[in-house]
Amino acid sequence: MNEIYNINDWLIKEFQKDELVNTISTLPTLQIDTQIANIYPLVNLDLLDTDITATQILANYRITIVQQRDTRTDITDNKLLTNSNYIDNLSETHSIAHKLLNKLLRGYNDLNIEIASQSTLRQLKNWSRNSLDGVQFELELSIPNEGTIC
Repeated sequence: MNEIYNINDWLIKEFQKDELVNTISTLPTLQIDTQIANIYPLVNLDLLDTDITATQILANYRITIVQQRDTRTDITDNKLLTNSNYIDNLSETHSIAHKLLNKLLRGYNDLNIEIASQSTLRQLKNWSRNSLDGVQFELELSIPNEGTIC
């Protein structure tokens, strides 16, 4: 197997271990919310580009983690006007991202995958056609270049 496959497979397995995650996809970001039957929270891994150096392979991902928003229609006397699960969704999706990033920042993995760079977590609010909330970030991962020369 090559290094890109190894990184992708490792990411998928890490998200599969997370009990909060229900669905994992590897689609272009614009195609994430096209399936009505998605079971949320959903994690999407969009491989944007790669780079090869003599010592490492770099893979840049856009990771999107979303949960479906539920809005209550009943009138409440709550001064906070909390008629949706927006904050719960952000908390849940942030937790999923947090677990992965902590694993990479603090842990060792057998493939020596490391963070080369990462963006901040951008909050998604009422995103896409299914009213999704969540987080999105870019993550550049490195793995040692163990490729062979023919």
